Amino acid sequence: MGRSNLIRVGIADDYPVVLRGVESILAPCSDMVLSFAAESIAQLMDGLTHSPVDVLLCDYAFDDDPQADGLNLLRKIRRHAPEMRVIFLSAHALSHIISGALELGAAGFIGKNKTDFVNLPQAVRSVYAGNIYLPQSLSALLLEQIFTHQAGQVGLQSLSERESAVARMICEGLSIRAIAQRLHRSPKTISNQKVAAMKKLGVSNDVELSRVFRDLNE
Repeated sequence: MGRSNLIRVGIADDYPVVLRGVESILAPCSDMVLSFAAESIAQLMDGLTHSPVDVLLCDYAFDDDPQADGLNLLRKIRRHAPEMRVIFLSAHALSHIISGALELGAAGFIGKNKTDFVNLPQAVRSVYAGNIYLPQSLSALLLEQIFTHQAGQVGLQSLSERESAVARMICEGLSIRAIAQRLHRSPKTISNQKVAAMKKLGVSNDVELSRVFRDLNE
């Protein structure tokens, strides 16, 4: 196959072991070429500037910029390269995160597990052809949400009364110290309840928490 016919692939993830793993899976694919591998958002944007790609395999959240949740990052990427197909990689593959990414224009979503990663070449080829790609496990998750119409309520009901109250105040812009004073609890207790709420809702920062909590209450 001529080089001009190859699918140009970019990879972005802040864990080197993930980058190396994806590279090793795609290396045997004769119809693909790796354009760049980035370990930060800055490296990702630089890579897109100097090495345009057809399909980007991108982490949903980067530790070097905790405020850049996947949706904000996707908006930035699509402004820079609107025709590029983006597949998100994430350990937090929850229904509201997946649906939000797809609605904003992501071409696919893959969990960070061995089963899903084995199918990465298939995913790249599928989205390059113009399709949306979800592994079977995530497709089933979204179908359950569609047919039950309960995804949001289940998410909120997983929170305790105190976790819900803390999450709501965080979304209103209150600090940990301010919430602790209002609820007459220690800042450490409030912080622990915030972390517990974030884990149950599958978010990694205050921006995601605010967005998801707002969406689930609508």
